[in-house]
Amino acid sequence: MPDICSYSLAIMPSPVIHEEVKGFKQLFRDATGKSYGSANADGHISLDGFDAAEADYPLILAEYIKLVSPLAPFQLNFSGFADFDRANFSAFYIKPTEESSNAIRERTQMIMKAFDKKFKKQYMQKWADESKNPHMSIGRRLTREWIALAYSLFTEYEAGFLCDSFVIRKYNEKRRQYEVIDTIPLLGLNAAGEQISLF
Repeated sequence: MPDICSYSLAIMPSPVIHEEVKGFKQLFRDATGKSYGSANADGHISLDGFDAAEADYPLILAEYIKLVSPLAPFQLNFSGFADFDRANFSAFYIKPTEESSNAIRERTQMIMKAFDKKFKKQYMQKWADESKNPHMSIGRRLTREWIALAYSLFTEYEAGFLCDSFVIRKYNEKRRQYEVIDTIPLLGLNAAGEQISLF
């Protein structure tokens, strides 16, 4: 049996936002007095997730580079907080602006539509689109009480950065966390080397 690993295409925030999110998670952990889902994960926005044999990963990376490179960089702004209300557990997250969410969805859809279906069937398993509601989690698998606590701790947040790359993350079984293994720049070029306008 080949060694099957879990991977994820994602956006990592700027170093400044990364540190702020780390601080939020620490503050929330201190307030709850417990660890929680996503407490130790680096801040990120998931775009898709898939399982694949480790040996096939270089082929998959090449396909992603081909599809991601032509996409144009864009300004990604965050504004405030929100939560997902699930039956058993909820998530609390930092919210991209509507304009930024649209820019993320637009680019992810372009990748998904252009991805070679035969290639995907041959090399990838459990491929999931996670871009419908872009968000950067502070905590997952939270009770409603913990969500209420989060809203009392975190009231306002405005930040932004130029998103000029996507990353591929791989699940590390030992650390029980995803880690960035490759960064793919958004070059905004088509085959002829001209800017592509998305709008």
